[in-house]
Amino acid sequence: MRVYEFAKKYNVSSRDLLKQLSTAGFAVKSHMSVLEEKALDLLKKKYGDTKKKEAIKVEPNKAPKKAPQTIIPESKKMQPRERDKIKRLQKQDVTVESKEIPGLPLEPATPGSIANVIGVAANDIILLLLKWGVLSNKNQVLPVEMVQKIASHYDFPVAKASAKEMDIKKEIVESLNLQERLPVVAVLGHVDHGKTTLLDHIRKTRVAEREKGGITQHLGAYEAKTGQGSIIFLDTPGHEAFSKIRERGAKVADIVVLVIAADDGIMPQTIEAIKHAKSINTTIIVAINKIDKVGKPQIENIKRQLSQYELLPEEWGGDVVIVGISAKEGTNIAQLLEMIILQSQLMELKADSKGIARGYVLESKLEKGRGPVATYLGQHGILKLGDYFLAGKTYGKVTSMVDSFGKRVKQANPSIPVLVAGFDALPEAGDHFKVVPKKMYLKARSRQGFKKASMLHLVEKDAISILIKTDSNSSEEALVDSLKKLNKKLPRHINIVASGIGDINESDVMLASDTGAMLLGLHVKTEANAITLAQRLKVDIKIYYIIYKLLEALEELSIRTKKVVMILNKIGEAEVRKVFDIKGIGIIAGCYVKDGRFSKDGIAQIWRGKDKIGEGKILSLQRDRKQVKEVHTGFECGFLVEGHTDWQEGDRVECSILVPES
Repeated sequence: MRVYEFAKKYNVSSRDLLKQLSTAGFAVKSHMSVLEEKALDLLKKKYGDTKKKEAIKVEPNKAPKKAPQTIIPESKKMQPRERDKIKRLQKQDVTVESKEIPGLPLEPATPGSIANVIGVAANDIILLLLKWGVLSNKNQVLPVEMVQKIASHYDFPVAKASAKEMDIKKEIVESLNLQERLPVVAVLGHVDHGKTTLLDHIRKTRVAEREKGGITQHLGAYEAKTGQGSIIFLDTPGHEAFSKIRERGAKVADIVVLVIAADDGIMPQTIEAIKHAKSINTTIIVAINKIDKVGKPQIENIKRQLSQYELLPEEWGGDVVIVGISAKEGTNIAQLLEMIILQSQLMELKADSKGIARGYVLESKLEKGRGPVATYLGQHGILKLGDYFLAGKTYGKVTSMVDSFGKRVKQANPSIPVLVAGFDALPEAGDHFKVVPKKMYLKARSRQGFKKASMLHLVEKDAISILIKTDSNSSEEALVDSLKKLNKKLPRHINIVASGIGDINESDVMLASDTGAMLLGLHVKTEANAITLAQRLKVDIKIYYIIYKLLEALEELSIRTKKVVMILNKIGEAEVRKVFDIKGIGIIAGCYVKDGRFSKDGIAQIWRGKDKIGEGKILSLQRDRKQVKEVHTGFECGFLVEGHTDWQEGDRVECSILVPES
């Protein structure tokens, strides 16, 4: 039986069980750990009686008795060698008057701040907590009991705060009004591995069928209500062009669900997703999808592949939860949701509901009738209608909010995604969003040069000039980045004259006409007036709904219109044996072809000894007083060369033709 299964059966929290087991000396890593027989017996004795389901209070390990110490205020962190020397003096009951070791404040603290005072790496403390059955990241606040336990483990002195300091800190904590919030889960993985189909099954909608080409091309944020509780899901694109969108999704998420198709295995975007999640220490849960298509050997092979990227399955002694699912059939989806909820409970996710509303812009686009809108995901505070805000280089006032169910709302709590209207201009995806006083908003509004320029490059010679219009900020970003990469391998350069967001209008057509650019749209339409103007100005407009189709079309165009470089290729050599000056025609060289052939379309290069004395196009080629196209080795001929009359017997003539450079 696993920890979470016991917790579910006896109606206790997994977190309480982990504390109980670690105190009793059992090595448990997470709620997925399998309970030993002794551990199971212990827990059954504690929780077996259904009438006694109250959690057992666990007394923290008391610090070993040490010589009396003077409580010293915090100071600069000391070197380990210096700290050890002072501790030895303290053990000998020697009074230390200078460079005394600072005590660890006995108050709620994060592993990062504790590590900074003690002088160890934050990862060491996180690993220590894992051994004790406590899951934590660098910035999670630990209770006083745990702080004291860590200090005891490192034999480090503690410093109790004064009553006044404790009152102040208590007031600060109370003013924060920290409350539990919903977990934010990013669904990452390779294209066509079933991410959107999984969310589609959870949300009971048909999103995957509406995606052009069956791929997700925007960062979608959805609130999914499940039997285990509500979860905020971020659906991220799997195509390689959307690398930055996936990275943003991982950064704002508490948990990453890595979807891997069982019939495909680990692919390039899967590896990229693992790197994104690991770089910010985000918890990873692996969902092996399409298990209905494969057998057990393929699933075991994926687990071996995961171990190569330091993702060791919990059944192999690691801490990564792996669930085999079928998003299409709905197999084990409930189990996956249960694992997500259990993991989020252990993380004790909280947010300040009273503070200033702040969060992230996940996506932005132009919407007809509403102007610039953006998907907002709050971290702290409650966003309300009428709030003034700053978001990156833009600003605005919240005029309307729509939740993930399409319902208009008046406020948005932390972790709840909403589509916000009221922006002065389109914000960048990934921008920080913060509610500000009206004075600050008016000051930002008065600043000059606040909006970003749309022009990216000047018109380049011999390049294919294009003007891009997309439906959203992230689509524009992905397309521009993809074209920069594509340009490195194209025979003819693609030059982005300008890029923008929204439907193609008359101004776009005019700019394309002035710069000789073609207009490309991604997920947009062309206004009626713009179509008429484009036909009159002969501007080419093409609309695409799948990004890789647009990239393929440009690659094909670049190859098809590649500028051909011609080079001279020598095909024959002859010797001048007689010179004829014919009135009305010119000076003709009578030659003997020694090697190769001479062509009427060739170019003659004339050499006298080692010096080249002339070059020109062959205007006339004769053999036996007849015009011919070619003369081959061993035959005599006469020819007239454009621009050259200085012939002498013994001159060497080379015949070359222009051919495309290979």
